[in-house]
Formats: sequence, structure tokens, C-alpha cells
Amino acid sequence: MILVIPTDTEHTASLIPRYIPLDIINVTLYNEATQVESTPLNNYSITNGIMSVTFDFNFIKDDKYQLKIDDTNGIIYRGKLIATDQDPQEFKQTNDLYYYE
Repeated sequence: MILVIPTDTEHTASLIPRYIPLDIINVTLYNEATQVESTPLNNYSITNGIMSVTFDFNFIKDDKYQLKIDDTNGIIYRGKLIATDQDPQEFKQTNDLYYYE
């Protein structure tokens, strides 16, 4: 799962691709809450097998997204992305959602 900060507009996702693309890639974000699909413009680079994809997008806090990266040859990466302002090391999916007395 990739975590992004919703208050930022530029985001970078680092991932391991299924294969190395040789052409332009497409980034597709599907908001699971609103069921809206978006395709932001992007730039990418590959260093030591790790793909870094940078794109501009305004995320909604605490929403989950399906991330799909593809090109003309097929799907390069498919995974989940969540927009949260929590520190990634301390991330809890149910933070501030449930209170026990």
C-alpha cells in the first residue's frame, strides 16, 4: 500500500514494476468512496529497478484509491493507495475511528 499526504499536491510513488516500460505510461486513480476515476499527468524514472512516478493530484483525506499504471504493452503496476496525514511509520487504518470506553 502506498501512502500519500492529502495536503500536498505533488506526489511521488516508489514501486517495483512488473516490467520496465519503454514508452509513455498512464496513471489511473480510482477513488473507492466516490467511484471517480482520474488520470493525472505524470513523470517517471527508474533507478536500480525501483520506479518512481511523480504526479499532481488533490487527494481527499482518508479516502482509498486503486492505483493502476500501464502502457501500450500492458499493466506495469496495480495496487492500493491511501491519503492520510498520519506518519507512515505510525499508520493505523482505524486511527480516530473507534473509541472504546
